[in-house]
Amino acid sequence: MNLSALKELMLRKTEDESLKTLIKIVDDNLFLDYVVESLQKMAHSALKGANPNEAVRHFNENMNPDVHPAMIREALGHHASRYKAALAAGNEKLANEHAGRFFKILDFAHTAAPTSDGKLDVESTPLQPWEMTHKNIAETFAEKIARNPNYKADPVYLRANKSLEQRARDTKNTAYKPAKNDWSFLRNAPHVEYEKFHDEVANHGHTGAYPMEQVKINGLYIPIEDVENLYDGNKSHPFDHHPILDHYDDPRPSDKNINKHPLLQERTRQYIQEKHPSYDSSPHVDRFAESIAKLHESGALEGRGLEPGQPVHRSESQAIIDPERFASSKPTARRSKKTDLSSSDEDLSSISASQGVPQSAPAQPKTAPSESAKSLLPPHLHDLLKR
Repeated sequence: MNLSALKELMLRKTEDESLKTLIKIVDDNLFLDYVVESLQKMAHSALKGANPNEAVRHFNENMNPDVHPAMIREALGHHASRYKAALAAGNEKLANEHAGRFFKILDFAHTAAPTSDGKLDVESTPLQPWEMTHKNIAETFAEKIARNPNYKADPVYLRANKSLEQRARDTKNTAYKPAKNDWSFLRNAPHVEYEKFHDEVANHGHTGAYPMEQVKINGLYIPIEDVENLYDGNKSHPFDHHPILDHYDDPRPSDKNINKHPLLQERTRQYIQEKHPSYDSSPHVDRFAESIAKLHESGALEGRGLEPGQPVHRSESQAIIDPERFASSKPTARRSKKTDLSSSDEDLSSISASQGVPQSAPAQPKTAPSESAKSLLPPHLHDLLKR
């Protein structure tokens, strides 16, 4: 199928006139970039969620909806609470350790949830806008040379001189593993350029440090608690020892070439036949049951998770990206989905209603097709439309 045929097919599939105009006049290279990006997202979703490996499928089939989601929620709360305490104590190493465990469990939950038949539901703020602020990602090659001329001698494949749009497309979300396990970028504000390519920052509204406290498992917020003794040796949670965490991101061999992956077959067999059953009868599960029983006896389970806990980060965030660097290309502010009427608007509405005056929307000026198409693109891409 050539490009013209693809565009014709998309024009037949959509009824939105603005989108039709956009398809007709958008630059061909930009059009292909967006198609490829959408296909990449579909492929990533298929590998991570819609088509998980056999270990995840086995976990989902045997998931106890009264136990496993609660274990995941408590484990995330455990690490978020200790991450917060470690930061307050100035212990960066311990904070990074808990952040790494937090996102590993969260990534597993996002991988398992789509095929869990509703037993596991996960809500979290996308990590990509913060991921892009990591110093290894955010700094361009030109900036590296300006800071250290020795970078010029690096081979091309090590320069990572990608455009910001490519970096936004390549972000890994909760599967991201930062170099040297350095999670300090979580305390940054989200990357000011990310909003150009995605609407996530505008949608969730978090403009400061990453909000761990907003994570929800099966409709309940993770418990963020004050840890009195940071050095009590209680670094891990019972769910940290679940063998699924070592297998959920194993590649899944296709049916056609499964015989070419004996190592993956053996790992899956060991998990299903040996590791998973041994965990279910392990002291880790007993320890979790004991902790839940104590919470129940103390009454702490009542109302637990109905409201988000205290933020794990300070209210102020230091972004390593200078906003002025992109001042000329910032996206326009988006209107909130919630309509907030002023008192004067309310007074006018009530007067009109009381006098029987019909309220009609003001006439909207006609919009040229090209302008209508522009509204579907971020401002910095308007110049790429065909004239």
